[in-house]
Formats: sequence, C-alpha cells, structure tokens
Amino acid sequence: MKTSLLLIVISLLSLLVSGCSSTVNAYIKTISLALEDRTVSYTVDEIAASKADLLQIKAGGRDAASLALAYIDGDKYRWVSGDKVIFTMHHGVIVRTEGLDNELYYTGNLKHNPLASNDVLAYSWQRKLDLENVGYGLPVSSTWRVHGEETQTYLGTTFTVTKITETVIFPETTPFIDTNLEWKNTYYLEAKSKQLLASTQKFSPQGDVYDMVYLSRVVRLIKSKEQ
Repeated sequence: MKTSLLLIVISLLSLLVSGCSSTVNAYIKTISLALEDRTVSYTVDEIAASKADLLQIKAGGRDAASLALAYIDGDKYRWVSGDKVIFTMHHGVIVRTEGLDNELYYTGNLKHNPLASNDVLAYSWQRKLDLENVGYGLPVSSTWRVHGEETQTYLGTTFTVTKITETVIFPETTPFIDTNLEWKNTYYLEAKSKQLLASTQKFSPQGDVYDMVYLSRVVRLIKSKEQ
C-alpha cells in the first residue's frame, strides 16, 4: 500500500515539473476531494472541469464512492477511492486491487483480454489469478457474448450502448468448493465510439459485485453532443 501511494505522489510531482501550476493545483484538488468524501457527488459541469478523470463505484449495499484516476501505466489505469482503496483496470476489467480485505494480487494473460481489442471481440479468455486467502495461479476461464444495442441513462442523459456479458468460470478450490463458481460480468460500451461507459463485475466467487460508471467519459460524450 505504501508503494502504491508513493507512485501516486511521484506521478503528481512529475505533473508539478511538467505542467502549469493552475492545472496541477486543480488536479490535486480533484483527487483530494475524491479522497475526502466517499459519497461526494458531482454535477456535469464539475466533472467537465475536473483535471482528473472520475469514476463512480458502488459495492454491495454500501454507498457509492468517487474515485480519481491517479496513475497510468501503459494500458493499466489505477483509480483511488475515498477510503484509499486502489483498483487497477485493464481496458475496464479489474485486474488488481490494493486495500481490500481479500486482495486480487495478479491477473495474467492480459494481452488476450477481449476488451483490449479494437477489432472483433474475442469470445473466450483464459487467465490465471492470484487471490488472497484463496490461492495462486488459479485457472479462470470466461466466455463473452455481444447482446446488441440497448439504451442506458447516465447523469440524466440516455445513451445507445452495446451490452457485452462475460460468463466467468472459477476453479473448484477451497474455500469456494461448488459454491458460486460461475457468474456474469456486464460491460456497456457507447455504440459509436466503443468507449466503456459502465460495468458490473466481480473477480471472486464470494467477493463484492462492483457497479462502475466512468463519469468523465460520460460527460465528454454529453458535451460533444452539445456542440
């Protein structure tokens, strides 16, 4: 956890060196706001003015949290929550966590993540997971299906999205023997741009289901429609 926070500090310091002070101060202010209040909500204009991308996440019956994009490592995006939990996403799929009770330490074979392709969606994905209190090198497989277009409403605006479901099959292993070893994750991509706007997913049989909305992406699309 200390290493992760250090990386965030380093990334902010690099911005101090390379960016203008007003931009950097706004970026730091946005991250600070997201860290101060789990239930903070933003208007469309506040999201548009933010120098850091914002993500809303809701786990189980808990309040929705605001996350700020704190660090980018190639095609991995690291988001920080109000209670200092860090989610690392690879093209929208949770591939690592820091600060949870039961961590996802590692996800392998990312090059075959179906959402990483700009062309035809791959219909299967074999990868290995390292999960705290469960095991290491766990072989997980999933099949993917495109359901076609539907409408979803985010921040009061209706979007045409492509719905994609992932059926995850988890191996039989203690403590999850024969219990909830198969589930579905759902991803919603804006129909024209193919940007991921929202998802509902979990990475462990007994883990939380995370509902996520990419607030900054939604607002950029709203603003583009107004032009």
